[in-house]
Amino acid sequence: MHSHHEHHHHGQAVTWLVIVALIGTLALVATEFVVGSLAHSLALVSDGWHNLTDVPSLALSWVALYFERRPPDDRKTYGYQRAGVLVAFVNALLLVAVSLYLCYEGYQRIVRPEPVASGPMLVVGAIALVVNGGISWGLVGQRSDLNLRAVFIHNLGDALSNVAIIAGAWLIRFTGRTILDPALGFLIAGSILWSAAGVISDSANILLESLPKGMSLEKVANAVLRVEGVRDVHDVHIWSLGSNSHALSCHVHILDMPTSESERIAHQVCEALAHEFGIYHTTIQFEHTHPPGEFHIYMPDPSPPQCDK
Repeated sequence: MHSHHEHHHHGQAVTWLVIVALIGTLALVATEFVVGSLAHSLALVSDGWHNLTDVPSLALSWVALYFERRPPDDRKTYGYQRAGVLVAFVNALLLVAVSLYLCYEGYQRIVRPEPVASGPMLVVGAIALVVNGGISWGLVGQRSDLNLRAVFIHNLGDALSNVAIIAGAWLIRFTGRTILDPALGFLIAGSILWSAAGVISDSANILLESLPKGMSLEKVANAVLRVEGVRDVHDVHIWSLGSNSHALSCHVHILDMPTSESERIAHQVCEALAHEFGIYHTTIQFEHTHPPGEFHIYMPDPSPPQCDK
């Protein structure tokens, strides 16, 4: 009960952090668009677009946090854990679109250069660094959640681009080379693409119910085999329910024995999976047939599933 209370309190704290980040980002976007347009700074306008993608990201993340706390029901029997994963996937796709747009704008600025006011660019870049750096610092301990990790990456990328904008403003002021401004736009676009690729890969892996990242099917099966009484394991399926929740189903061969003995084996298998791999949702089907001569992990049959008789 105490653990549940702490988890609920933590969830509320993270939710409020996301709300504050959303308000701060909206104010920053408005500032960068206005000042960037007046100062003819593509870097500031680009960063404004970059920060603008954080607005739907943060809003969707707030919605995802709400749904993730909802318990399972008769329709969503696993609950709403994948809401955050789906949001992360959509956010990453938005990042890809924005980066392509920034590359186009950078090319246009190289073809038709414009003078850049480095002073406002420097001031707004410093303000943006404080805002994005503060949000990133607040989310640094939440990166295990894929939804919040996407938000963290967004804002960390923003903070790094702000550093580049500040450096670029100083260089433009002392060298007069305005081409540095679109060059910074390309740099920001590249950082967006790089961060988006990782989130797309991880979220797609969960949505496609692939083997969780960093987990080995063979190592999991061997952990089951080490449990006393287990003779063989096959039809092993491992997938992720959410960013930090994994599930497993398998068929396990054991000798013919009383139900009380098989329950002991099931308990030990579940303990091994939870301790070694963080798998807490398991479905084990025991079979009392003679095991094959060697251990094999039989992959799932592609034919339609049928009930065992």
